[in-house]
Amino acid sequence: MIYLPEGFEALYYMTVWRILADLTHLLSKGILIFAIHRNRSSEGSCAPFSPLPPSSPSDSLYATSSDGSQGVSVITQALYAVVFCTRYIDIFWTEPKINLWNFIFKILYIVSSLYILVLMLRVFARTREREMSYRLGAYSLLGSFLLCPFITMIAKKTWAPPFIYILINFSLILESVCILPQLLLLRQTTVPTVIDSFYLVALGAYRALYICNWIERYATDRVKPEVVAVIFGVIQTLLYVDFAWVYYSRQRVKLRSGGIVDADDLNKSWMLRRVLRRGRDSEENSEEARPALGDDAEDRKSTRLNSSHRL
Repeated sequence: MIYLPEGFEALYYMTVWRILADLTHLLSKGILIFAIHRNRSSEGSCAPFSPLPPSSPSDSLYATSSDGSQGVSVITQALYAVVFCTRYIDIFWTEPKINLWNFIFKILYIVSSLYILVLMLRVFARTREREMSYRLGAYSLLGSFLLCPFITMIAKKTWAPPFIYILINFSLILESVCILPQLLLLRQTTVPTVIDSFYLVALGAYRALYICNWIERYATDRVKPEVVAVIFGVIQTLLYVDFAWVYYSRQRVKLRSGGIVDADDLNKSWMLRRVLRRGRDSEENSEEARPALGDDAEDRKSTRLNSSHRL
């Protein structure tokens, strides 16, 4: 029998999926913090958008240099900080020795989330997020706040569930959608960087490992996982899978200037096209808010051609 230090005995009852999920989740935080410090920015090395010469076949397109990136969403990181601070509020009255593994990881999640916010708001303060991202974050926060009491009453089968359960379910609901501002910002990115790709891969792996953990617990454990956690965890995972399909099936065009333009097609999406395209009409005059290639680019090109025919 493997000897475990006092306080870590709970690891005997944790599946390997749960342990790997916790480590992968922490890894995603480490990737983000390392990338921000290495680049001395939460945006990567970003080059300004510039139109191509009119003689170019792709004169209606806008591109960045090969290392361009819009970077990390401060809205998503703020929502994650809210998630961890509300879910792990029990650290103030729970005895750490009961489960040191959980206690340590709760502290690390809270501290790392707040540290990332400080980096983005104070140390390397700059954001390119548009009004749509802020609205999306506000809707996610408000929707989770309104839903959590009713979902908790249904899950606990009582009209007066304990407040701590309401807070936990609020954090579970919010976590399932707080990645949306990041995905919206990533739609404006021409070339993925370590901030975008590795960070999102680590987050997606964390959710996938937790689903494996739930499947094993349903099959073997007497104490089944919480229904609310499973439902909204699956929703969150589907958002990652949906975006991964759109992102890796995107069209990539290499321009004569050496730049690369990506065009994602949200028509291939099952879920995100209903969220990320909402409100685009209100930002149609903002060049930076649009994808570099696609329907908008085609519309601008056809408008130019019609104008030249009239002349």
